[in-house]
Amino acid sequence: MLNFLLLMLVPVLIAIGTLLAFKGKVAYWEFFAQIGVLALVVAASLGIAYESRTTDTEIWNGQVTSKKRVQVHCRHSYECNCYYTEDCSGSGTSRSCSTTKHCSTCYEHSYDVDWDIHASTGEGTSIDTIDRQGLDMPPRWGRAYVGEPWASKHNYTNYILANPDSVLLGTKGDMQRFGKLIPKYPDGIYDYYYNNPVINMGVPNVDYVAWNWLIRDINKTLGPQKQVHIIVILVPTNDRAYMLALRDAWVGGKKNDVDVVIGSEDGNTIGFADVMSWSTNKALQVTLKDRIEGSYLTDKDAIVAAINENVSHDFKRMHMKDMKWLMRSFQPSQTAMIIIFILATLISIGISVWAVLADVNENRYRY
Repeated sequence: MLNFLLLMLVPVLIAIGTLLAFKGKVAYWEFFAQIGVLALVVAASLGIAYESRTTDTEIWNGQVTSKKRVQVHCRHSYECNCYYTEDCSGSGTSRSCSTTKHCSTCYEHSYDVDWDIHASTGEGTSIDTIDRQGLDMPPRWGRAYVGEPWASKHNYTNYILANPDSVLLGTKGDMQRFGKLIPKYPDGIYDYYYNNPVINMGVPNVDYVAWNWLIRDINKTLGPQKQVHIIVILVPTNDRAYMLALRDAWVGGKKNDVDVVIGSEDGNTIGFADVMSWSTNKALQVTLKDRIEGSYLTDKDAIVAAINENVSHDFKRMHMKDMKWLMRSFQPSQTAMIIIFILATLISIGISVWAVLADVNENRYRY
């Protein structure tokens, strides 16, 4: 509310000044219409600023439940059976005619074929066809199978982004020192429904493909059950301070995340392990960290089993509505405030000029 009032102050003063300076030329309805327009513009602009700051993405996990070859209406139409009619009007030298084209719609095929895949998340996709009608089976559809891991990206409102300092308490992470070891959040979807939930920042002797499929396999089951997305970050350092830097860079992760960090310099011994999650059951971080630190990185099956067991038992997803209180302390960026102020001021000046000139023109026409 305070931001709204501050942004309205100068534009409203312009409107009041115009009303007083050109008394009798600016009608009261024009003045109140000007205030109404300004209020709508400022409120809408602040709403956009709030929305742009708090819009975030998360990954939903599931598995392929079916794949079907579906006959659909042909998508390839063309004009056919065309004829022309001539419409004339007038007579003599003033006679004019126009020609109108009339056509039916025909289709290249009696039907087309879609190659569809459906998932347990309630979503689906259609694999691109390799021929115009879609009769030939696409190899990508042939490789898909029931039970295959499925991932999709979705937008949600992340109130934590409105004021992260209020909830990310503790020592600030040294993002500059660990800069090269901090990955971009892995929310990319490729090849229709694949996501890579494992990130290796340079740990040697890691079978990345095996790790990736093992975590995908957990996500496909626990995703629907627990509304969770598990990410594993392998980093070649034994410095526990890395977790603080990652936490700051990822703003604590997404609301459905369990981000497991494993530090190992040699690809065998584990220097440290840590877990970042908004789970309301904090036992998850403690028990899972202790279990991983008691293992060797080469024993990936045991580590993945520990992740599966602890997340299944202890993860309780946070509801983002519980963080809505952060919006009370939200402040748009300085750039956004300046842009909204300039926009509202220019609109106020424009409406003031219009109101005065409209009265001048009206009097001119009257005389």
